[in-house]
Amino acid sequence: MKMNSSNRKRREFILKLAKTLGCAGATLLSPQLLAKSSESAHLLSIKLKGKERHNKQRLVFEFDGAIKRSVFSLHTPERIVLDLKNTTLKTKLLKPVGNSSLLQGIRHAIRNEHDLRIVFDLSQKADVTTKLRKSRQGYRLEVTLAGDPLAKSSKKTASKSNRNSTKKSIAQKNKKSKLVRKQPTRRSNRFVIAIDPGHGGKDPGAVGRMGTLEKDVVLKIAHRLKKRIDQHGDMKAILTREGDYYVSLRKRMEKARAQGADLFISIHADANPNRSLTGSSVYILSNRGASSEAARWLAKSENSYEAKLGGVTVKRENKILSKLLLDLSQSATIDNSLGLAENVLKELSGVNRLLRKNVESASFVVLKSPDIPSMLVETAFISNAKEESRLKTSHYQHKLANAIFHGIRRYHLAHKKNEAQFA
Repeated sequence: MKMNSSNRKRREFILKLAKTLGCAGATLLSPQLLAKSSESAHLLSIKLKGKERHNKQRLVFEFDGAIKRSVFSLHTPERIVLDLKNTTLKTKLLKPVGNSSLLQGIRHAIRNEHDLRIVFDLSQKADVTTKLRKSRQGYRLEVTLAGDPLAKSSKKTASKSNRNSTKKSIAQKNKKSKLVRKQPTRRSNRFVIAIDPGHGGKDPGAVGRMGTLEKDVVLKIAHRLKKRIDQHGDMKAILTREGDYYVSLRKRMEKARAQGADLFISIHADANPNRSLTGSSVYILSNRGASSEAARWLAKSENSYEAKLGGVTVKRENKILSKLLLDLSQSATIDNSLGLAENVLKELSGVNRLLRKNVESASFVVLKSPDIPSMLVETAFISNAKEESRLKTSHYQHKLANAIFHGIRRYHLAHKKNEAQFA
């Protein structure tokens, strides 16, 4: 969607204001639309600006034209990613910096045939700030990577004060690393999917003509989906409810967040007074729902000392910055939710007819997490006698769970491939 001039000016103003509040280096996917021109630019050179000091490294990028950029962080291992729209590389990248304890190397890749991605491989977690200004050649971008200033000095002190103890600690680490290698999967690296079986307990959900309860059917589908996901070592599923009991909508969101969920999948069975209706459908959060949720989050943050928005902790007094971060985080989340939902809808089309061919949007409360891609799946119409009969069978429940799984897997592999290729 193209941004009109008034929206662009508003975004540029807020971004500049955010910098003055001291949070320009936030590790958040934050597009910085600083160039009016959509013409392509060339990256002419990359240079280190001085030596690394106090675990801080500066780099200078020279361009022959205006650029649009976004910066974000990736972890395990630590990386900073710089995306440059409509930019072509016209220089050689720097080789790994031997005397740098922070910057280990620089890589690049082409994205979408015309965008350039620069990846900074780091030895530790670091903040990043960028500054763009005009230069003789066109535009100059200064990138500052700032790690923990105590990390480097503490290492030197340890090695000088007690070499023997250092050797012992290295030996112990080697033993631990061998033990880690024996474990098939590192929990921290797994892609976590929160599965939310709708309703439960005192809330039966929709009821079919034959007395089939929505809460029972979706719980069985959820368990089958969890089993399918857990069969893959790089993925892990959690359930917002594991049995027949009531969980509030907000509690479901909170549980997913507490478990570090990367995706949120809510499973339901549709119902309608028109009992002839059949088909599956998938929903994501509407923009209107996102706006109302943003207001709720901001009100909540004002009642506490600080709030965490899109991975960035913001002090209570920075209300404008809070709104900015939440806006950017929600925009990225809705985009990812759409990609996820489209994949699942495509897979469901092989199991059941679709109520609508496109992903729908609505203001469902369980979809309102501002930084977790979320979708709600209406598996079939329990109010339709034929679909109710199918929903009761373990065979059909398995087919639905399998379709949802393949949609999730397709989405996950696409993102995993992008990360491996570009970061």
